Amino acid sequence: MGILEVNGVSISVDGRRVVSSVYLSVGFGDILYILGPNGSGKTSLLRGIIGFPGYDVVSGSIVFDGEDVTSKPIEYRVSRGLAIAHQFTPKLSNIDTLSLLEYVCRRFKCDNLSESIDLLNIRYLLNRSFGKGFSGGELKRVELATILLQRPKLALIDEPDSGVDIDSIMLVAEGIRRLLELSPYKSVVIVTHSGLIAKFIEPTRVCIMVEGTIRYCGSGSLLGEVLKYGFKVLDRVG
Repeated sequence: MGILEVNGVSISVDGRRVVSSVYLSVGFGDILYILGPNGSGKTSLLRGIIGFPGYDVVSGSIVFDGEDVTSKPIEYRVSRGLAIAHQFTPKLSNIDTLSLLEYVCRRFKCDNLSESIDLLNIRYLLNRSFGKGFSGGELKRVELATILLQRPKLALIDEPDSGVDIDSIMLVAEGIRRLLELSPYKSVVIVTHSGLIAKFIEPTRVCIMVEGTIRYCGSGSLLGEVLKYGFKVLDRVG
């Protein structure tokens, strides 16, 4: 059994099914990329796995680290070692960046606060109100720093290469590599539709998601096929 087993999971949002009968397994050393066109359900799948409110698992099961967490709240799943970096970083008000990072550090008893700040080059943001006037890349880097402070067993990274410049992508990639070093399972799940992040972190496996379900999974070389042929590659691989 892998660290994460998604067994026939369907997810509804506001009564509308957005993910249907997904099977997915993440094992030791997996750098799993989930690719798919916009609106294919990639973000909804990650949010269902983490237990984000409003993303209701209506069938199937989610087993993480040997435990069925399908009915567990997001706080419990995070406490067990799951973490998520969102495509669009949630907005917070009335808190500066340093206070946010210190709060996460206290909650998870971290010992890598300064290291994470420097790795992601966010020291100049510490005294600024979190999110206020931040670029997309700055938001993603601060959020990834909060994930590093959690030292999760498995991180779910949603669109790390969307809406950011090349320098930020390189820094985010450094952060993801550090997450892999810290994880006891050396695994990560990355959702992307452009594949730009793969220039810096190569996948070991790739799954293609279309219209709410996983249509095909293959080796890391599948990414090159997608970048060459687009999602019409499904016609070539079956």
